[in-house]
Amino acid sequence: MTAVVAAAETAMERFDRHMLEATGYVLEDYSLIRDSPLTSLERMQLYGTLVDESGAVQALEEWDQEDRKSNAGRKPLFTFRAVLVLYMMHIDDKNNRYDHIARTLYAQMTPETRAYLELPKKWGSRRDWYCRYWRAMNRMLELCEPWKVDKKHHLTAKQYKRALKSYSQSKRDRMDELMNMLVHATVRRLPADIRAMYSGNIAIDGTLIEVAGRPNPGKNYDHEDRRNLDAMSGRYRRGGKHDGKGKVTDKAGWEMQTVVTVPNSPKQPNSFPILTTGLAFHHPGRIKHGPRIAMEAHAREFTERGYMMADRAYNGSKTPGFQLPTRQMGFRGVYNYKKKESDVQGAIDDVIFIGGRPYVKWMPPAQKTARKDFLDGKISRDTYESLIEKRKAYELKDKGKPAADGSQRFTYPDLSGAMCIDPATKNPVKPKLKKTTFTLHPNTEEAMRVIKHLSGFAFKSEQWKEWHGLRSHVESNNQYVKADAETDLGNPEKRRARGYAYHALTSAMAFAVSNMRRIVSFIEAQAVAALGEKELRQRMRNRAE
Repeated sequence: MTAVVAAAETAMERFDRHMLEATGYVLEDYSLIRDSPLTSLERMQLYGTLVDESGAVQALEEWDQEDRKSNAGRKPLFTFRAVLVLYMMHIDDKNNRYDHIARTLYAQMTPETRAYLELPKKWGSRRDWYCRYWRAMNRMLELCEPWKVDKKHHLTAKQYKRALKSYSQSKRDRMDELMNMLVHATVRRLPADIRAMYSGNIAIDGTLIEVAGRPNPGKNYDHEDRRNLDAMSGRYRRGGKHDGKGKVTDKAGWEMQTVVTVPNSPKQPNSFPILTTGLAFHHPGRIKHGPRIAMEAHAREFTERGYMMADRAYNGSKTPGFQLPTRQMGFRGVYNYKKKESDVQGAIDDVIFIGGRPYVKWMPPAQKTARKDFLDGKISRDTYESLIEKRKAYELKDKGKPAADGSQRFTYPDLSGAMCIDPATKNPVKPKLKKTTFTLHPNTEEAMRVIKHLSGFAFKSEQWKEWHGLRSHVESNNQYVKADAETDLGNPEKRRARGYAYHALTSAMAFAVSNMRRIVSFIEAQAVAALGEKELRQRMRNRAE
């Protein structure tokens, strides 16, 4: 056997092993099962094993016992497991309407699939099965629905205010837990050696989960009647903070915070799959808690800590609610800034902070105001980029990653060859450093202002551009999940049921099944890179014949 043939055999063996670890099947068998009819037991088992591995059923049963006043009453026809398995299967089939699920239950079940779901053999029309599944789903969703609200009629302002007072934080916490259980079950399907490649980089963003119908009045208009049957849904606008202000272009909906894994570096675009690893669901634009909750979910599943790419909505958050907690988790942000935030952001001792990075205070004045001067038209782009590059001589370097309390150590630069200017007299000076390291502690008001904007790379530097560019992966992943060619989550007409819990669960299921598609695509792409697409297809054909 030649070395080339041996390498191909090894690559093929690795490909099959990865597929077996991730799905239980080699690719050709897995593809066949996913495209088989809904009557297929093997297809149903794909989703059943994910649901079982997630721990969601046990959690739902515990919550049901907590809320149940007594054990009296008739035993439910559907178990929580059956509801979840059927729903995940139909979301992967791109049609999760209740009437479509009812058709499966009415005309497409076999003795084997019925036994797998522990469903009794029971007569009923398609309408009967619709009502049975609807009741079972609502029984489950009620455990995670934060508001007690009528979903059959448009609420008056008085009814809406009464619903607001019924809010349950514990039920909302349950949904956060349930959503992340489902996506984490898919993340754990990563083959071990692929999982070991991860260096800890992530990106975070929010995405609209549109609701059918007219948008409700904004958050400052509780005195107005609701216009959408999903009375608690919010109002979304594309720009700004996404909190709709009343324009005709505003949309009804919710917002999903998503955290995704990104490549190990900008120069290694295929080093790790793009997977959703943290979720939180909230009203559009209300990001006080959601981003932190999604980050905490990711941090529970992964121990690796790298860079966190985010847009300026996130470093615009209040420091104790997002920037400090994420640093305490061990992440270093890579942020974008508004014009007023892009130059000097604070000063502590002999260190000033500009564009997210620490520098000694003896930096020449032109370098301190470079961004503002460029935006004001005082200097050219070439001059601006030259000044950004010259800042490196004065920059303190990270010494390790953030500590558990959010503090960060830095090492001072060697200033022996740098031109230093006394900020008070504007005259040249040769400063004498009294120490070699500087530690930023989150224990003062000024330090918290600095931490709000602290970044892993200097704003608009070449490194910043490369790393912040990885943020596009979270945006493309959100669009991928919502595309009609995938789960069609972006189509509100396929989500006609109402309520926070319903839309949150549906969205989480869509991200979960999309994770499985991403994992399989990544494994296949690795095999194509090693073998070539023609060789891979030929080997698969030979095996099938």
